[in-house]
Amino acid sequence: MEEQRIMNENQIIELFWQRDHTAIDEVSHAYHGLLYHIAKNIAPTKEDADECVNDTYLKLWNAIPPERPDSLKNYAARITRNLAIDAYRRNKERMKNMELSEVCEELESVLPGTKSEYENVEWKELINHFLENLEPETRKLFVRRYWQAESIKELAELFDLKESAIKMRLSRTRKEFQKYLKQEGIPV
Repeated sequence: MEEQRIMNENQIIELFWQRDHTAIDEVSHAYHGLLYHIAKNIAPTKEDADECVNDTYLKLWNAIPPERPDSLKNYAARITRNLAIDAYRRNKERMKNMELSEVCEELESVLPGTKSEYENVEWKELINHFLENLEPETRKLFVRRYWQAESIKELAELFDLKESAIKMRLSRTRKEFQKYLKQEGIPV
């Protein structure tokens, strides 16, 4: 059985400085478990965690030289952590965009016509007038959902209601809004 030789950090860093590709193998051998553990605890998916670890190796290759880290282990861990945080933020943004898309679809269900039909309407005045006539809690719910794009789950927690109750109240408020627009002569 062949004995596995583990290089110390200085030897691995020296491989990077010599532009020897075995440096990546040595980093992987020494720290893959740690790097993956960090990535999987932050990144949203296993695939993202794998990508973060692989990107760490590339970033190390591109950074050393000119960098000469005091601790290769900590340097690699910090890179992985930052990459995982970026992956988490990208995923959160995708989810927010999906949520925002859902919010837009909900409002478009009230306004099924084309945009050109509404271009000459003073929307700000119409919406403000509609909101003024709502109960305060319903107004807050409507604004938080359709202007602040908060999720149904967030609203349920904030208003201490079940998600189904939030959905029902929003549905009723959208119908009221549609009825109000018809009363104001807006084709819906």
